[in-house]
Amino acid sequence: MPLKGIAETARTLSYYTRLQHVVANNLANANTDAFKADRMTAHLLAGSESLIPVQETDFQQGALRETGRPLDLALDGLGFLVVQTENGERLTRSGSLRLDQVGQVIDSLGAPVLGQEGPIVLTGNSVEVLHDGSVLLDGAVVDRLRIETVSDPSTLLKEGHGRFVPAGATEPVAVEQVRVHQGSVEEANLDPILSMVDLVRIQRAYTANVDVLKAMDDVLGSITKDVGTV
Repeated sequence: MPLKGIAETARTLSYYTRLQHVVANNLANANTDAFKADRMTAHLLAGSESLIPVQETDFQQGALRETGRPLDLALDGLGFLVVQTENGERLTRSGSLRLDQVGQVIDSLGAPVLGQEGPIVLTGNSVEVLHDGSVLLDGAVVDRLRIETVSDPSTLLKEGHGRFVPAGATEPVAVEQVRVHQGSVEEANLDPILSMVDLVRIQRAYTANVDVLKAMDDVLGSITKDVGTV
């Protein structure tokens, strides 16, 4: 029936609107270090013909890019760095770090990066970070980065600026499961060209469904008119 078809098409348009927003946001962050793209899929609800859109974060690792900066760190493998914010600890793979006025290692927003002993302070001349996360100052180990994860990454809540809020307890990542690369950063895990192609396809699909909706609306209008003349 036209009414059912109109309702289904309206839901489809809503899905494409959300999908367009997700892909556009991914594309806008294509140059954001360690950005994790969102993906959207449609799942059939049990006992219903309606498709339910589900948005999930893709935690696949992005490519590593060398920068040569001693405080640029990239994680190759599992896990996240841990930073201390005003709202509690957060997880991040964005490793473009710097020092504040007292020599404390901080992220791009000024949150202290945590080691096993707490915030890491570097007041020497030479900084070296080993593959296992050990931080050396002038050749002496001062701390080791906290590199942690959660049992189910899908439970992590995106907070923005590359940070994630863990829903429960975090756990250390085994040394053999991750390597820290000093002088490198992780890139976003998406291809901007493919994202632009996706946007074009989404727009075309949206337009096609608008045309279908208009056609069904015309049919419904004709039926209503015919009934009114009986």
